[in-house]
Amino acid sequence: MLQLASGCSPRAVEVPPAGPPSKAAIQSSLSPTDQQAVDQAWSAYQRLNAIYLKAAQSGVYEWNADKTKRPLYPYAAGTYMSALERDLDIMREQGFVRKGSPQVTLRRVVSVSPTSIVVEVCVDDSGTDTVSRKTGKSVVKAGQNQRYPVTMRAGLYPDAKWRWVESQAERAASC
Repeated sequence: MLQLASGCSPRAVEVPPAGPPSKAAIQSSLSPTDQQAVDQAWSAYQRLNAIYLKAAQSGVYEWNADKTKRPLYPYAAGTYMSALERDLDIMREQGFVRKGSPQVTLRRVVSVSPTSIVVEVCVDDSGTDTVSRKTGKSVVKAGQNQRYPVTMRAGLYPDAKWRWVESQAERAASC
């Protein structure tokens, strides 16, 4: 559901809510410092998802001319934030809203450095749909893979906050 900086269709950029990382999902070899960084970044991801999902379900997002005052700004950056906001704007323009709550599971931590974290998650959007607000009918192309891995990257910004900056869905794979 999450894709690298592209979002021109109702399912192109999807950010489902995520639960807290389970200890089983996180590499046991992480140092306490790295584990703390992963926990902070994952917490930011959860807030990002909650904001995005609420906007996608309601069709309402606070478009401030100053991007630093937009709801997603503390949790996303760069082309990824642009893709998420573009997806919300396209949905609004076309009269689409999301139904249901997708599930995301943190599968593993790929890498941790002082300024970057890469994780792999499994997205399950089988309980979701994108529908026309007017008709209530689905606008999603049939036959899409609804359980697939996504590789995501967070960056540490000068304000000491982790922001999600990249997401690459592997729709041809399953998890």
